[in-house]
Formats: sequence, C-alpha cells, structure tokens
Amino acid sequence: MPIRPPTEEDLHELAASLYLDLTDDEAAFFAEMARERVDAYETVRSYDLEPKLGGRKPRERTGGRRPSDEEDPHNAWVTKCRVAGDDDGELAGWEIALKDNVCVAGVEMTCGSQVLEGYVPNVDATIVTRLLEAGVDVVGKTNMDDMAMTTSGYSTVGPIRNPRDTAHTAGGSSGGSAAVVAAGEVDAAIGSDQGGSVRIPAALCGVVGHKPTYELVPYTGCVGLEHAIDHPGPMGPDVETVSRVLSTIAGSNERDLRSHAPVPVDRYEEMLDGDVSDLTIGVLTEGFDKPEADEAVLEEVRTSIDQLEALGATLEDVSVPMHADAKAIHKVCSAEGLLDAMIGEGLGHGFKAWYNTSWIDAFGKFRRAQADDFPARLKLSLLMGAYANRAYHSRYYADGMNLVVELTERYDDCLETCDLLAMPTTVVTAPELDPEQDQFDRLRETGIVANTTAFNRTGHPAISVPAGEVDGLPVGVQLVGARFDDATVLNGAYALERSRNGDLC
Repeated sequence: MPIRPPTEEDLHELAASLYLDLTDDEAAFFAEMARERVDAYETVRSYDLEPKLGGRKPRERTGGRRPSDEEDPHNAWVTKCRVAGDDDGELAGWEIALKDNVCVAGVEMTCGSQVLEGYVPNVDATIVTRLLEAGVDVVGKTNMDDMAMTTSGYSTVGPIRNPRDTAHTAGGSSGGSAAVVAAGEVDAAIGSDQGGSVRIPAALCGVVGHKPTYELVPYTGCVGLEHAIDHPGPMGPDVETVSRVLSTIAGSNERDLRSHAPVPVDRYEEMLDGDVSDLTIGVLTEGFDKPEADEAVLEEVRTSIDQLEALGATLEDVSVPMHADAKAIHKVCSAEGLLDAMIGEGLGHGFKAWYNTSWIDAFGKFRRAQADDFPARLKLSLLMGAYANRAYHSRYYADGMNLVVELTERYDDCLETCDLLAMPTTVVTAPELDPEQDQFDRLRETGIVANTTAFNRTGHPAISVPAGEVDGLPVGVQLVGARFDDATVLNGAYALERSRNGDLC
C-alpha cells in the first residue's frame, strides 16, 4: 500500500504529542516537504527482500495444532507441530520444544497472548535453524506467561501446572518449556530469559535452565520486551543436555549485530569434568538475605553449596550490597525500555540487526486493535514508563542505566577473586494454584525474581540446577560466572548435579 503523506491537520496533531506548537504557515511548509520525502519511504519498501532467517531448506513441516487436555495435562503446550531436522546432525533424533516467542516458519506464534493469536511467522529464528541443522526435530511451541510479563506461570489459556505437583504452578515465563522437560515429554527445550524466565521455572520444576552470557546466543527471530536484556537459553533434564544444546545454538550471527566481534564459543559438553578443586565460590550474602525467603529453601541451597566445598572448592562469603536493589533498578529501566519496544512495534529502534517485518506489521495492527487485552503488568509498566518519560524526561531511566554499569563492575570485582557466585535461584518453592487469584492479585507478588533480574541487566551467565526439595517441591541453586565463561558455570552445575546423584568427583 503506498504511503499517504501527512496532512496539515496530521502535523498539528503529531506536533502537539511532541510538545511542538506549529503555526499554520509551518504546518503548510512541512506538509509540502513531507510530500517530497514520501519518495524515500517508497524506495525503502520497493525492495522485495526474501526472509534470510531459515525457512529456505525444504523440510517436512506441519503447521501445528492445539493439543487436547488429555494430551496436555499440565497446560504446557500452545501448539504441537513437527519440523524435521537434518538426518545426519549430531543431535539427530532429539525432540525439542520452543517457547512460543521463538519464530518457526509456518507455525502460529502467540507469545502467550490472545492479542497475538493468528500471527504466523514466515521465518525460522536463527537458533531454530541451528537446531534443525544439528538434527533436532522441533515438536511444538510451549505455553508461557502472557507476553512474558510475569513469572507466575499464568497464560491467557490458564495456569501452567507443575509436573512435580499439579496443585502448584510451573513458574514463568518459560513455564511450559520447564514443564515439558520435567514431564519427560521432550529431550530439551528452549526458553527465553528477561528477568529470570528460564532459571525460575527450571528451579520450581526441578530441571536445569541456563541463561547464557548476553551476546553468546543470537536473539534474531525471537520476540522479547527489550533487546538489552533478552537471552534465549536451553532447558533440560541435566547439565550435559543443556550444554550440548548451548554448543549448538551459540555463536556470532551476522544478522544480530549486538556485538562487533566474534563471540568466544566452546564445546561446552566436552568441558564437563566435575572438577571444582581449583575453584573459589563466592556465596553471595544478599542472595540469601530476603524477607520473603523460606528458611527451608535457604537451608537446602546452603547444603548444596557445601557439597562444592566437599568436592574441593573453596567457599568464601562475599557481599554486593547493590544486589539488594537490583530488582528496583531493573523495574525502572524496564519501564521505559518496554515503552520504546512498544512504540517500535514490538522490537524497538536503534539496534543494528535484522528486523522481522512480518512481526512488526502484525504486532502494530494487533496492538492498536486490542491493546486493552494486554496483561495488567504490561499495562502498568507502559504507564509508568510513559509517565517517567513525560514528567521526568527519562532522567530516572538514565540513572538506572548508569547504576547497571556500576552493578556490573561490582559483580566483576567479586569475580576477579571468585570463579563463581552462588545463591538461591528463588527463595521460595512453586506457588500454589489459586483459582480466586486474578492478574491484578498476582501483580502484588514480590520476591521471586529477586536473585535473577540483576544478571539480565549485567549480562553475566547464570544457571539454575536442582538443589533438593522442600515439602516435595524442587529447589534450585543459581551459579553465576564471568561473562563468556559459561563453561565454568556449567561445570560447577555439573559437579553439583553429580554430587547430588551420589557420583562424587
């Protein structure tokens, strides 16, 4: 459709939203100039570029279907489909599920929201292409919190039930991915982590979830809320599985220019020996000092960390007082970051990467038609971001981002003398399902992301690995490492895993 030049009336209206007061003469002049500039917009749209993210190699693909309640007792799936991987790949025969904010060509993607029902991508995300080329069969899209805005495990089609106890939620926002792994329905799954959304449900469901170093895994073809914090990450039943998936999806991507240099990548599964005898583990004081903490959870985590000492690691108590304020910093930065992404039709502006135009077109139309159907937390964040932007001209956002730099340096200081930081992933177990609770009640829940959000902002790699149980519900310990030292993080988790299984290194 050809672009329609703005009228003088359009320009007066737009100017008011930009705090400009145009005279009639100015409006007439700018309308004339705008008509001349239309040619540039037409030139940009005249290029009929083929999508260059996956979808080019002929593959067996099914468009997907909604599973029945009998097939999906945990409400963990949005769509069952099958996209066949290469026959000769190193992961041939593996079945993997993808969180429903990862593009698969020809398969509906909802982001857990009724607003986006009906959107069908025409591309595979970069990580999907890499998995398929490694031989993986993609078998479905997993349920997630509405627009990935909460960690409670509730989507627009109801709660995601925890396979360990279906009276409890799986957590979120990658709750469906955690649930299908915990239930043994797939070999592994992909989640995405913006504030703990891989690690939290992994901890609550008793599986392994890794948030890689920022930039290590391409986000191209995935959908998130703010490109500065989004991390795709693998989830699996054990550390070796997660490591093998990470080896497959990691690596620089010429269409995702977050980094201007090739990122360092290892064969992570080959570096798992469980030997931690030369490691120093910093036990983060502020990671345990939470008013909402369940003391039984903290005790399980401490016991797990002590196992590392029994394996020869040196434990040291360390303190980063700013860690206690990381959640507040994250909230302030996220509100205006989210506002920018929404104004940018679900992607934002200014980052050097490939933009998914089919997503932008669909999201822009859906947002304008159904914005009232967005979840309460998204609305609250948008309102706070718009208010802080208008009333305080982004001063608080700038302060928050400066604090992120400071917080990053403080963790880095600890990681100069320690190889890993250790703390609970969450300080509580999986919440009980409450049919009387609505999305506004869930907005009042606090604390579950208190130890996870910081590392989305700073970009450090972090993993959640099972650390025992409290009243039959899983507990997770979080290990954090230096940026691009994912191998040490995974090996520390591997040592813990072997120790808990009685296989001391």
